[in-house]
Amino acid sequence: MYKFGYICTMHMKHISLIVYDDVLPAAVFNTAALLTSANDAAAKQGNPAPFRIELVGAHLRKTQMNLPVQLHYTRTISDAFDTDIVIIPPMSTEPQDISAMLADNHQLISWINEKYHRHAQIISLCTGAYFLAECGLLNGLPATSHWGAMEDLRKRYPLIHFKSDHVVTHAQAIITGGGGFSSLNALLYFIENNCGKEISVALSKFYALDYGRTSQSVFTVFSGQRQHNDPEIHQAQRYIEQEFKTDISVEQIAREVNMSKRNFIRRFKNATALNPIEFIQRIKVEAAKKAFEVGETNIAAVTYSVGYNDLKTFRTVFKKITGLTPVEYRNRYNTPMMVN
Repeated sequence: MYKFGYICTMHMKHISLIVYDDVLPAAVFNTAALLTSANDAAAKQGNPAPFRIELVGAHLRKTQMNLPVQLHYTRTISDAFDTDIVIIPPMSTEPQDISAMLADNHQLISWINEKYHRHAQIISLCTGAYFLAECGLLNGLPATSHWGAMEDLRKRYPLIHFKSDHVVTHAQAIITGGGGFSSLNALLYFIENNCGKEISVALSKFYALDYGRTSQSVFTVFSGQRQHNDPEIHQAQRYIEQEFKTDISVEQIAREVNMSKRNFIRRFKNATALNPIEFIQRIKVEAAKKAFEVGETNIAAVTYSVGYNDLKTFRTVFKKITGLTPVEYRNRYNTPMMVN
């Protein structure tokens, strides 16, 4: 088991921040900024800088971003050097191009594996988890990533215990961070374990980050778990999406697709990773979220509009899926519609 120490007892750690074709530029900049700020905060306390941050290229010595900028770096993974920490930022790759992108980066994947086995700690941010998953380093371990990539990740890597609601996971010498900017919480976690809570909290305040956030469920947009090839289950999903406001039952849906209830439940879960009741609940909650987001304020009206007759049941299901009560979600995301 690998353990962190505070900067007073540890040497300066070399951090390799990986830059590859199709890396998400903002994630590279934000990661470097947050780690540099940790060095500055340590200096203000009279301590030595905890990190030496270096951009390391996966291929050439410069990478053209999807912005009018280039990143230059002094090392590539072909150079011989030791490192303590490897950070893999997320990609900006379209879902249909991920397989080709991973194939193009087979050398980087091998390099990450090698560094891990030479006792480097590995941190993946958001969809950077694809690289770790491809290495096989996450097999049997918990991991997180962007909520929108979870269905694809689970399908590709069934041996990994993906935690779609987690913002941070830490197992052995691997940290994974959740989706988008919430992955910065993984860096705050890493900084706290190396520099202490005071610096981590100070940085969260300076960068207006939600210190201690543990769940990204509130950000999830449920899109129906469509990455499967079962036509009857696709038909059932369409039926649910049309009829969810009514008192729909599993038996009713099974009849619609000419299956026994037992066979339908089995095939539905195999295709979507959810049982039919969970799928119906998520469809209802997604509709409720959208109602709150466009300006509806009446909790009871939203409850009945999505097919619930009992406010307590609706509140329980809503909080289980989003991590917030309906009132909390409404107050946070309500944006009243403009009236001319």
